[in-house]
Amino acid sequence: MQLKIKGEIGWDVLSSDIERQLKFADGDIDVLIDTPGGWIYEGFSIYNALKNYTKGKIRVIVTLAASMGSYIMLAGKLPGNELLFEKNGVVMIHNPSGAVWGDYREIQSYGVLLEKLANHFRNKYAEETGLSYDEIKTMMDDTTYFVGQDELKAWGKIIDSDGEAETDADILKASAKERIQFLNSKMTNDSVKADLDKVAKMLLPAMTVMKSESELQIQEGIKNKKQEEKMDLNELKAKHPDVYAQARAEGYTEGVKAGCNDERKRVEDHLRFLDIAKDEATAAIKDGKSFADMMSAYTHKQVCVNTIQAMQSASPSAVNTEDPTKPGDEKPADTARQKEIEAALQERGLMEVK
Repeated sequence: MQLKIKGEIGWDVLSSDIERQLKFADGDIDVLIDTPGGWIYEGFSIYNALKNYTKGKIRVIVTLAASMGSYIMLAGKLPGNELLFEKNGVVMIHNPSGAVWGDYREIQSYGVLLEKLANHFRNKYAEETGLSYDEIKTMMDDTTYFVGQDELKAWGKIIDSDGEAETDADILKASAKERIQFLNSKMTNDSVKADLDKVAKMLLPAMTVMKSESELQIQEGIKNKKQEEKMDLNELKAKHPDVYAQARAEGYTEGVKAGCNDERKRVEDHLRFLDIAKDEATAAIKDGKSFADMMSAYTHKQVCVNTIQAMQSASPSAVNTEDPTKPGDEKPADTARQKEIEAALQERGLMEVK
């Protein structure tokens, strides 16, 4: 049986179609790969379907396996299977990419996912080719094309076609790049985001144990920072005496400078207030008090003065405590009138004469 993975993954080639064909297949299968790549999620599903085929051997034959196609072709490296290349075959590997719209949290989230995916591909490629992780990382960072028998043999065997001349490597690369660029133009932001969401749900739980180089460096930096934060002066003096001496000298110099500047500023603030509150300003300069303390004392004093003045203005005048009936205080006219009234009353018998 022959199964073709020809065209763009996610458009021309769907994992559901591959799974359906494999379901009804029986015996050995030739899988022909000629693809510029496509959706990561669909690619993983196709690889898994080939990996889980148990009714016979799979022979993968590659014309073009770019991007996600280079991952699918590795099903031919599984035990019992075989990976073969046409003489004019091309393989391209690069870092997975995607354009995602969102705030900084969403961008960072997909950045972490893309880095984990890249690390996953690097480990897989290094395992299947025998090349080192660092070599594969450099190749993926640079986007690398494998063309010709000498380069393709790192991945698998070349089909021997007697009398067939190899196509020029530059022509093969140019043709592959054209197909890849056309594919990239079809992949929109929303579609890439949806694809990465599916990949995240599929892979992240299993990939949490994997640590990228940058993650390890960050963690190591945090660890070292925490250790440095715990180091007290005595430890610093013992482990790094030159640093301790330099820090102490600079700290003393800067401290004196800062102290002088602060004291100059404090006195200047008081002097600007000298005309208004001479006593308070003078006392504050002498006692080392801050401008705020001096202002507080001055304000309190002014409040007290204003309160006393207000109380004095509102207080009643002095009260006359002398007896108004005291002899000698009466006016002569009042005394004569009083005697006239008393005489009239006595004459009528209305007033007792003492």
